[in-house]
Amino acid sequence: MAVLNQSPNLLLRQKLAWVIVALLVVVCFIYRDLPWLVEYPAQYVIPLDQWVNHIMDWVIDNFRWFFQAITWLLTWPMNWVKNLLQWLPWPATIAAFSFLAFVAGNWRLAVFTGIALLYIAVVGYWEEGMNTLALVFVSVPMAVGTGLLLGICAFKSKRVDRLLQPTLDLMQTVPNFAYLIPILFLFGFGPVIGLIASAIYACPPMARNVILGLRRIPSDVVEAGRMAGATKRQLLWWVEIPSALPTIMIGVNQATMAAFSMVIIAAIIGS
Repeated sequence: MAVLNQSPNLLLRQKLAWVIVALLVVVCFIYRDLPWLVEYPAQYVIPLDQWVNHIMDWVIDNFRWFFQAITWLLTWPMNWVKNLLQWLPWPATIAAFSFLAFVAGNWRLAVFTGIALLYIAVVGYWEEGMNTLALVFVSVPMAVGTGLLLGICAFKSKRVDRLLQPTLDLMQTVPNFAYLIPILFLFGFGPVIGLIASAIYACPPMARNVILGLRRIPSDVVEAGRMAGATKRQLLWWVEIPSALPTIMIGVNQATMAAFSMVIIAAIIGS
């Protein structure tokens, strides 16, 4: 009965709201000659862009050493992987990745991997392709590790979850260039920009899948682990993580694809 009584009232409120909106539009159209109604007064504009610029200048002036240290630290593994991929002969690289594809999938995936890498060599983009692959090799573990840690924290703490969910929404909805520009100012030009931007872009799907997988674990599985005498750490790594592994692996796959889609744009800007 309560639902039936509320439904007509809700419909009436919706109609009343539309009538108010229509009247407001008509009034604005009638008095459209008023300057302040056509264009927002400039004296009432909040100088948000200037505030952001001042904050960015202050951060760069006072914490440049910190971001340069991060750049130096991330340059080591990226250069190591890049030099390794470029040092290996291209037939050996194609054979190695084809074998890994065969182990991970089947012979069809191995043939596709070999043809794809051979195509990169044939068109003359082998060095550029290996540089891109090096960025992915480093950015994906960063995104997966960060997403796993954030997902576990959000699963264990409701307060962290309430803070993390809108943050992940913001990371997935904000245009890529919106945070590429601040990263460019903070870390300077170079391939590290592509690395960091790709990790940021690929982190949200991993974190969401970790949260989803841990929440879908049957309660009897967790109770069995507790009855076996597992501590909280053992329960997490020996019971909950293995039980949620299929969903977590979906997050790893999505993070990898997101890194591939982002690393090219970020690398172009960084170079």
